[in-house]
Formats: sequence, structure tokens, C-alpha cells
Amino acid sequence: MCAKNIDKEAKAAEKAAAKAAAQEAKAAKAKTKTKAKRKNVGANEFNFFFLHGEKIGIAAAVGIFGMMLAGGAGLEEFTLTPEQITDAAKKAEKHIDDSEVTPQEYDEALVNYDYGEYAKLIKSAVTVNAYETPNRWEQSLFPDKNKRPSVKPLPVENLRAVACVGAIMYKELTANNAANAMNGAMGGGMGGPGGGGMGGGAMGGAGGTMGGIGGETKGRQWIAVTGSIPIRKQQAAYGDLFGNAQYLDDARDQPRYLYYELERGEVAPNGEVAWTKVDVLRAIKKENNQWNGVGSEQVGFSYHAPTFSSYPPMAMSCPPMANKPFGEEVANLPNIPLNSSEQIEVQSAELERWNKLQDAMNQIDESTLLDRDPFEGAGGSAMGGGMGGMDSGMAGGPGASGGMGANGMGAGNDWLVNREAVAKQMLSAQTVASVDYYLFRYFDFEVEKGKTYQYRVKLLLANPNYGVEERFVEDPAATEQKIVASEFSEPSNPASLGRSARVFAQNVEAPARLGAEPRVRMASIYFDQDSATESLAQDLTMKLGQVANFKGKPHEPVNVAGALSMGGMGGMNGMGGGAAAQQSGRGGRNSKGGTVDHVSDACLVDATGGAKISGAELRSPGKIMILEPNGYLQIREVKEDARELGRYDGSQNGGMGLGVGAAGMMM
Repeated sequence: MCAKNIDKEAKAAEKAAAKAAAQEAKAAKAKTKTKAKRKNVGANEFNFFFLHGEKIGIAAAVGIFGMMLAGGAGLEEFTLTPEQITDAAKKAEKHIDDSEVTPQEYDEALVNYDYGEYAKLIKSAVTVNAYETPNRWEQSLFPDKNKRPSVKPLPVENLRAVACVGAIMYKELTANNAANAMNGAMGGGMGGPGGGGMGGGAMGGAGGTMGGIGGETKGRQWIAVTGSIPIRKQQAAYGDLFGNAQYLDDARDQPRYLYYELERGEVAPNGEVAWTKVDVLRAIKKENNQWNGVGSEQVGFSYHAPTFSSYPPMAMSCPPMANKPFGEEVANLPNIPLNSSEQIEVQSAELERWNKLQDAMNQIDESTLLDRDPFEGAGGSAMGGGMGGMDSGMAGGPGASGGMGANGMGAGNDWLVNREAVAKQMLSAQTVASVDYYLFRYFDFEVEKGKTYQYRVKLLLANPNYGVEERFVEDPAATEQKIVASEFSEPSNPASLGRSARVFAQNVEAPARLGAEPRVRMASIYFDQDSATESLAQDLTMKLGQVANFKGKPHEPVNVAGALSMGGMGGMNGMGGGAAAQQSGRGGRNSKGGTVDHVSDACLVDATGGAKISGAELRSPGKIMILEPNGYLQIREVKEDARELGRYDGSQNGGMGLGVGAAGMMM
């Protein structure tokens, strides 16, 4: 047994030795293969950074970390304890909770949505209307009618203020002119409307009539405010608004100008303007009640807005001015021109009635003016035409073609005539204006010397939706509103009452040599306040920078072309007045009266023009720039000023004489 065990142990040791030898040989063989493979690596065998890149990166990181430690060595020691840090965090949280943020601190453009409410919308159905196209796929043959929209009237354009001066005839008879009035009556005679001679009929003059009624001529200064009412544009706007409306009405679907608001602004030295509302009706009635009639209208009646029942005209009547007719200051160039002499002759026959109807103005009650029905008397389907029926009787005619109403300016105007009679008239419809603009005009006599004024106007129109059934109107509240108002117009130019003289550009000649000044000649018209007469001084040589004050000029009062003759033209019922009547059609001097000082205080700043245009016997237009006493610069043109000067120097022959001669007939 022992021998067998020994033998087994020997065999096991032999197997183990053989196994170990085999493993050792295998390991040696594997080592040999590995070495052979490395020999084929090529250039990487010598790439230092490839073989040691990780070590280099670790070394660099360690270096940077060391530098950070070295840099932080000089910082202050952090001394807060964990408990202190926890306490500070709690205080900060409590401060945030206790703070209140007001809504004003939010960005106004930021919209806060309640997303909870929005989320609830998912439970409701989608509204189909929100996704409908505005145009139908199948268009109807006739467009749908719409409801009547609200109206915003257009404002006045080209508002202008001009300082005026003249002799106005008043009703009061004083000792100063009693003798003149009596002489005029004796010279004028008392014939009939068809009387012969230069003073007969519609061409009657002032002298005889003034003598019959009596009165006083006073020198006055005032400011004429004019503007252009854009009737054609306003009618086009109405057509766009109501052309496709469900409800149409001839009386409502045309602009119906009733009244206006006027504000006068006093200009301070620093340029600021203090605006105050003018009591227009009170001022108009005050002046009209004192005037001895009204003056000749120099603007065609087609430019006058129709005047409706119980409302004043949009263009104030001209005062009765002696010694000269009104000029461009009562029109509004270029939109509204003056009449031609032929138009004035036609209108002159109508003016007598205007004087007789002025007392009707006292019927107007200012307190209820804008509370009245603006369509009263329109019959629900017709529109008042205004001032047109003057030659059809005092109550006005219904016609669309008679009297003063060019293009049928309508019937009846109880601002000037009996209201009961006019209320019974059927007012004719005015479909299209014959002009682009109506005239706005106001004469401001409540101004003072030494002050500068500006003006602005707001137009008041009848609300076209007033009284219409609510179902036809976009805004039902508009059916209760009687008046619609425009915005205020742009302010007028500044204007001030002038001194004793007005200056005009008479001629400008270009400099004779380089560096020389242009040669300027000016004219000055002096107005004597006491005698209410004017005289003309011409060919006054001026230099740049010179003030246009001229002393010791002869005062030879002139009759301006077309003026009312104070020497005794024939009255409306009388025979002709001879030479005085003939002179009324042409300007000229009528008497001598000492010397006067022409003081305008206007300074000539610059002048241009007057140079010969190459290749033609023409010269460039002459213009001058003057500095007014109120501190404003004004440009005057020789060509424009020549029209005004022509009324004084006799170069304007005839002209407005017919119209103004008739004005005297009405007093």
C-alpha cells in the first residue's frame, strides 16, 4: 500500500511539473508575439506627447490648482459660522415675503393673463363668426345698406385776420354832421325808384338817404376775420358716409351750417396766446343796431352759406362805410374772390331789403340758439336753401333759382325776416354747391390798440342723425344730439390795429451795381380819425432799415373808387346828383385840408425783384419785407398792393362804384 501511494505521488508531481513547464512555454511564446507586434507600430514608438499626454494634462491641472491656492492665500478669512449664514437667509426670505409691489411698478405693456379662465374656454364651442371672411363668396347684385355713421365736420381753412380802418355811418344824428346830412337831403331829391339821372333807382347814392334819416359818420378801427368753409369737400364726405345708408333724407344728408364758435387770442410778448370765447351774437347785434344800414356786399352770394331758420349768417354783413367800398379784406383770397363790377351791379338791387330787415336780428335769443330743432321747417325731407328768395318777397321765396340765391340758395331766412312766414315755407333741397368754399366772416370791433390778436373758429352743423330712428344709426345716442362741431381751425395770422397810416409797396428796382441796395418807393394812406377822411402820399423813397414815417404831407381827402358820395348823390327816390354822383365811380381828391404826419412805425427790412428778365420786356415781381410795430414780419407785393392803391389814385376807373352807390340807397 505504501509503495502504491508513493508511486501515485511521484506521478502527480511529474504531471504538475510538466503542466508548469507547458504554461511557462506558453507564456514565453505570448511574450514573443507581443514584442513582435510593437515593432510594427511605426512612428508612434517615438511620439512623446502621444505616449505621455495624460500625465502632462494631470501635471498642468495640478499646477493651476496650486496657483489658485497661492492666489487665495491673501484673501480675508471667511468668519461666518453656519448658524449665522442660516440666520441671514431666513431674514432675507422674510423681507421678500413682507414686501408689497404696487401695480404702478409693473410694466404697463405687460399683460397678465388669467390662464385658469382661459383653460375653461376649452369646455365651450368655438365661435364660427370669428373665422368668417369679410367678403361673401357669392356677392349680391346690390350692395347691402349700412347704418348711418356719425359725422365729424371739416374745419375752416385759410383763416385770416386783417386790420381795417374806415368811416362807418351810424344812426345817431349829431351837431357835427347835421348840416352835411341836410345838404345831402336837399341835393338828393325825393323822386321814385325809377327816377332818372345818375342817382336814380338802384344806383342811388348816400347823400339824399342820409339826409332823410340822419346819422353820424365815425372813424373806426377793427379787425376783419375771414376764412373758407370747405363746402365741396364736406358734401363729398357726406356722400361717402350716407350714400349707401339704409335711411336717406335730403334735409339731413347735406351739410347744414348753423352757427360757429369764435375765440380771440391775445398774444403776449413771449408769444403765448391767451384764448377767450367771443360772445358773437351779442357783438353782432350791438353793431348792427347802431349802423345806419349795411354796406355793399363785395362777395358773390353764391359764396354765402345758406342761412336757416332762426340762425345768424356765417358771413357777417359789412358795415355801411363812407368814402370807400370794402376791398379784399372782406373776401378770402384765393378761395373766395371779390365780385366783378357786373356782379356788383346785379346784387346792388337787392341790398335795400337787407337794410330794412336788420331789426329781425333782435328776435334771436342767444340762450336757446343751439337748443332748437336744426331741421325745423324742413318738412322731414327738404333742406333750407337760405338767402335766395330776397327778390320774391320779404318772407322769402321757395324757389331754387330766384333772387340772391345763385344756384338756388333757398328760401326764407327769419334771421332777417318774419319767422312765422318762413316757418310755413317748404325749403328747397340744395344738392350740390356751385362753389368749392363758403365765406366765413366776422368783424371784431372789440379790440384795442397796442395789442396783438389771433383767432380760431369752430363750425357748428346740424347733426344729420338727429331725430332719425335708432335702428338706422350706428350710435343710438347720436339721435338725441342736435349739433355736431368741427375741430378748431388753425389759428389766424397775428393782427394789430395800425397807426395813423398804412404803407404799401409801390415800386422796387433792382440794384444798379453789385453791392448796391435796391431802390424802393412806397405809398402811404393816412386816415384821420376825427374827420373820418383819408389822404394818399405816393413815391416815397425808402432805404433798407428806414422807418416809414413821413411828416408834413398834404392832407387832401380822397373819394375811393366806388365810394359813397357825401356831397349829395341822388337818393333812392331822387333825381341825379350831378358831379358828385359821377365821382363816386372813380377815386380822386375832393378837398384840401392842411398837412398831416403819416406815422406807420413800420421798418423796411429788405426788398427784392425789379430786375429785367432776359429776353423780354418784363421785370421780376417786386416784393418788400417790413417789420410791423407788433414785431411780426410781413411780405408785401407790388402787384397786389397796386390793386388797393388804384382805388385811391384814380387809376381804377369805375370798378365797384355801382355796388357802393346802391348801398347808400338802403339807409
